[in-house]
Amino acid sequence: MSLRVRLVLLILVVVALAAVALSAVELETLVNLLTSDAIAYSRLTGQQVSALLLDHIELYSESNPTPRSIEETKALWNQIVADDTQLHQLLVKMASSGSLLDINVAGETGVILASSHPPAVNTPMQRYQNFETWGKAPWYRRTMDLIERRPDWEVTVGLGVGEPNKSVFTIQVVTSSLFLRDALQPQIVRLAVVSGSAIGLSLLLTMLATTRALRPVKRIEDSIDRIAQGRVGGEESLGSVSDERTAKEFRAVESKLNLLGQQYRGAREDATELRHNVDQLLERMASQLDVATRLAAISRLTGGVAHEIKNPLNAIGLRLELLRARLGEPDHELSGEIDILSKEVLRLDRVVKTFLDFSRPLDVHLQDIDLAVLAREVTEFVTPQARLAHIEVEFSAPSEPAGSSSTMLRGDSDLLKQAVLNLVTNAIDAMPNGGRLQVRVDHSGDKLTLEVSDTGSGIPPELRDKVFQLYFTTKTGGSGIGLAMTYRAVQLHNGTISFKSEAGSGTTFRLEFPANVRHA
Repeated sequence: MSLRVRLVLLILVVVALAAVALSAVELETLVNLLTSDAIAYSRLTGQQVSALLLDHIELYSESNPTPRSIEETKALWNQIVADDTQLHQLLVKMASSGSLLDINVAGETGVILASSHPPAVNTPMQRYQNFETWGKAPWYRRTMDLIERRPDWEVTVGLGVGEPNKSVFTIQVVTSSLFLRDALQPQIVRLAVVSGSAIGLSLLLTMLATTRALRPVKRIEDSIDRIAQGRVGGEESLGSVSDERTAKEFRAVESKLNLLGQQYRGAREDATELRHNVDQLLERMASQLDVATRLAAISRLTGGVAHEIKNPLNAIGLRLELLRARLGEPDHELSGEIDILSKEVLRLDRVVKTFLDFSRPLDVHLQDIDLAVLAREVTEFVTPQARLAHIEVEFSAPSEPAGSSSTMLRGDSDLLKQAVLNLVTNAIDAMPNGGRLQVRVDHSGDKLTLEVSDTGSGIPPELRDKVFQLYFTTKTGGSGIGLAMTYRAVQLHNGTISFKSEAGSGTTFRLEFPANVRHA
């Protein structure tokens, strides 16, 4: 959802809430007014009935003997109220107006003596919720009570004589919730119609006004979308539109957004390239670390095993020679068995020496050497062999002024020459049907690089993780230690080795050394 749409919806919600709040205030006022009027009317009716009772009692008391005690007075009053048919008719007439349901007059015993509902006479007076207590409840609860037709309410007025706080009569005025609801419902309907119309009209006007007022925000939003999509420029911008109604602030904002978008696009391209370079570097470092870890583990293992095997092998070879000397001229069959044993011992001895050569720490003899000259010597050395295999050999190195060289480094000439020779020999072996061998030396910044490329069949993807493992080889009769030795030699010179290979297109090994390497 766009920013402009969210702003419009937010404003509409605020306006709707304000309209609903005003309608709620109006409804509260209406309910409070209706409640207070009904309570006041019930209280007034009770006072009128009380005055009416006093008038009738005074009128009929003159025709009866004067009571001699309070008890006789109460009995006389009860008799007058119960027998006064005119009073009963007045109560019926008074209850038929307004929201009143019943008017009852009960004695001290709670039995109804006079009522607007004649069948209720001489029955116990039924009690209801106090009307004034209900009128103090929150307005929304009173509204729900009216809508749900809650029980009726009463207002009571006491009429006493003689003793204080003693009521001879209890006047009960009952108000019907149904009558109040019927009085409130038309007001609620009218209020709902007016409020709904006002809310609808205000929402419509608000939507039109906000849409027009936020039109510049729509253009800024389009600018942000173009920035997010990497499209900056070439679009109609807010600053280029000659609209006097557009605020200067918005034009300034979009101008800055366009500038920010150009910077963002450049930063995103740089970040993408940097991430790609970092990913490649991490992948290369992980591969080299894995190979180094494997070679270190193999060196520790093979060194220990070779030392344990070499001494017994020497003893076995010596005993075989002593045995041959003691036997003199043994028969042909026995001599053949001794020869087989001797050959196997010699073969095992060569294997053990290979182990020891690889695991034994090398004594690196450092000197200033020219990597380009070293690589050229190796290339010229293998050129006759390559030509016999119908392989074209190419060598390239930076052209340097006389007496200077940018391909100098500190290193062991023999180790590096053997490392390069292993790579070149493998490249020749990878092209049995001829091809092209390229050896390139280059200098870039503080790095020296040496690349050996062939046009052979390439290294299968499933074997690429194993090429630097000791004794791994795909050549018939190969020892599998050439690339492992090359890897170790490169590491001893603080360098890195990597390769790229494509099926049917050949393989390129790349060696990188820091220029002028110095070892501790």
